[in-house]
Amino acid sequence: MKKLLALFSIILLIGACNSNKEYATVEEMVEATKKNVELVEVSFLHDLMNSEEGTVFTLIDVREDAEHYAGYIPGSVHLSRGRLEFNIDKDEFWEETGLYKPSKDEIIVLYCKKGERSVLAADALKQLGYKKVYTIIGGWKTWERTYPDEYEKDLDKLGGHEAAPAKSGGC
Repeated sequence: MKKLLALFSIILLIGACNSNKEYATVEEMVEATKKNVELVEVSFLHDLMNSEEGTVFTLIDVREDAEHYAGYIPGSVHLSRGRLEFNIDKDEFWEETGLYKPSKDEIIVLYCKKGERSVLAADALKQLGYKKVYTIIGGWKTWERTYPDEYEKDLDKLGGHEAAPAKSGGC
């Protein structure tokens, strides 16, 4: 009986490890992934930014270059969705930004245009062992509507004057 129970447990474990859910649409995939990540309102980020306690956090914009340069949340680091997993733990990336590499226990807040890419990015960071990863509900669009005077942009890079080619993510 014990052998049968052990065999059954092993079969269940193997089946669970190999179950790769397939989704009909990306929207379905994002909705399913939302259950695995922490979604926060823009006020959560605004409060972090204006905290007198000096809470340490890293704000990452996972949008593409042109989206970022057209307007971004002050203090954010640009690390697009396609390069995030490959650069989040690279010292050279963080040295180029002039910031410290976030530890796996520090707060990381992600945003994209509408809050969908950042959900997938947050899930990837959680799989890499980052524990306090949050994504802004509604992304940049919600920030822009809620805090219309609190953003920065880099039109020189948007126009193609100074932007260096993006390093590939390794794939």
